[in-house]
Amino acid sequence: MTINRKIDEGIAAVKEEDYLRGLTAFYDVYGGDDPPPPSNTKAATGMSYFGLCLALIEKKYKAAIELCKRAVALQFYNPDHWVNLTRVYAAAGHRRKALDAVETGLKQHPDYEPLVAIRHTLGVRARPPVPFLDRSHPINVTLGQARHAKKIAETEGRRRK
Repeated sequence: MTINRKIDEGIAAVKEEDYLRGLTAFYDVYGGDDPPPPSNTKAATGMSYFGLCLALIEKKYKAAIELCKRAVALQFYNPDHWVNLTRVYAAAGHRRKALDAVETGLKQHPDYEPLVAIRHTLGVRARPPVPFLDRSHPINVTLGQARHAKKIAETEGRRRK
């Protein structure tokens, strides 16, 4: 089986959300966490999806982030690379970096549905009630919880009508 065919198999598996099968296919191509420099655009795309599989299956976030960043550097115009980088950052618990990645991707591809969907999934945090205090300050936490409870009560009230 040719390298390009293996990469296609891995990408197809990831798109079907079969990350383990995708990871296996990518290990056959790249052989480890540090793949050789891509020889074509298909190999760069494979690196992005390989990074996503590494993050979601093996929890190797550092290697996954590096792979996705490398793919973005090679093909910044490919919106799927921005989606994968965002998902890896989110899986690693780097919410701020995930938001930065998806925003950068949306600047280049504002109508690309997977980017719009992941941006919606990440959500937007409201400003702290008392902006000059840290978000984790007890006053901000208490007021934020009260604001959230009020919002839920208003939503429930509208549903009952």
